[in-house]
Amino acid sequence: MNELIVHFNEQDYVLAYNEQSGYYEIDLLAPETGGIYNADIEFTDLLEQSYEKSQVIQILAQEEIKIETNEILMWIFDIRDFSIKDIVELSDYEINIDEETNANSIIKVLKKTTAEADDIVFIKKNGQIIYWGIIDKISNENGGIMYEYTLKYITNIFDEKVEVIEEQYIRERGIEDFLEHTINAHFVENIDEFTNKTYLEVRTLTHTKLEKSVDNAENGIYNLHTFMTNCTQNYDIVYNFFIENKKLIITIGKQERKKVLLNVKAQAISNYNEVFETSVVSKVIVKTSTGRYVLYLLNDRTTTEDMSNVNRAKGRTERVYTEKDEDARQTALDVFKKNSYNHKVTFRYNKNIGIGTPIAMKTKESVLLDTYISALKITQKDFIEYTCGNIRTKFIDKLLKERKD
Repeated sequence: MNELIVHFNEQDYVLAYNEQSGYYEIDLLAPETGGIYNADIEFTDLLEQSYEKSQVIQILAQEEIKIETNEILMWIFDIRDFSIKDIVELSDYEINIDEETNANSIIKVLKKTTAEADDIVFIKKNGQIIYWGIIDKISNENGGIMYEYTLKYITNIFDEKVEVIEEQYIRERGIEDFLEHTINAHFVENIDEFTNKTYLEVRTLTHTKLEKSVDNAENGIYNLHTFMTNCTQNYDIVYNFFIENKKLIITIGKQERKKVLLNVKAQAISNYNEVFETSVVSKVIVKTSTGRYVLYLLNDRTTTEDMSNVNRAKGRTERVYTEKDEDARQTALDVFKKNSYNHKVTFRYNKNIGIGTPIAMKTKESVLLDTYISALKITQKDFIEYTCGNIRTKFIDKLLKERKD
């Protein structure tokens, strides 16, 4: 072998041959941030043939020492002006964060407050905010001392039908910019000042240009929260909230998070469960107001408009509708993007992993699954219940492997 090069963390390393061990070796400089990193290896043999390989490397970061208490508190803010109404200790709680199903969270307190429906809350545990939400309803049975709050995740603050404004922002600036403009126009800078939430401030972190329109609009009106959730599912757009200078800040951006490696056999993971189903769409017919558009899936997961292409993948046909011709191709691609194993993983773990975090899950059979955290449940127990979204191993890969075998 003439040369062996490793590309790791934006650095190139030339490995040296160790005659005693018989291996090519190098000491890599570890990144300051722990997580999953790829080492891209290039090597050339004595016949001048070049090869490439990618190796996953886990970097462990020293865990911060945390002083944990059993106290969990909820801050309640007035929906009108974001003033603090109360701070209460929770006696029992089941916190669900799952925007795909818009799951409710249930918390119980032993105190009457001035809280009302739609008021904003955050819940803090061990000094960290673990949940942002809005109050859906408050119930009290028979005049007792226990009050039960039903909460929705905070993005439901935008659960309102709005008008399509400046739709070209999606193509010209980015879908994040379109969302920022829409929120400002309807919720912050509305000509009806009485309805404005002047304490809201929107910040876009990325700018993802897409050839698409608002797909759930009817006669120019659509539900903003539904559209925001669709942007998360289809384009990895995430929303984060925090307080700065007495304002509620919402950031909008395409997620870029470090992958976390979980080993079912080596780490404190319990109640691990997998559910498998298989399905694939290989042909999408998009009907528009003036015609139709057809797109086909190929075995290498690319697409074609050529019906006679010999590399077409086998599967079922799906028909969808979009009003505008220019949205047809993106609509078809969004359907293909959902092709995957319906492979859900649930487990319990004693560490906090955020929604949307990419996961490399090593199973009991030493199979490495590529997935992400799609939902979590926090209770008074020491562990958190996690749900992973569809495993990002494409069904086409399995079909090709079966044909090859």
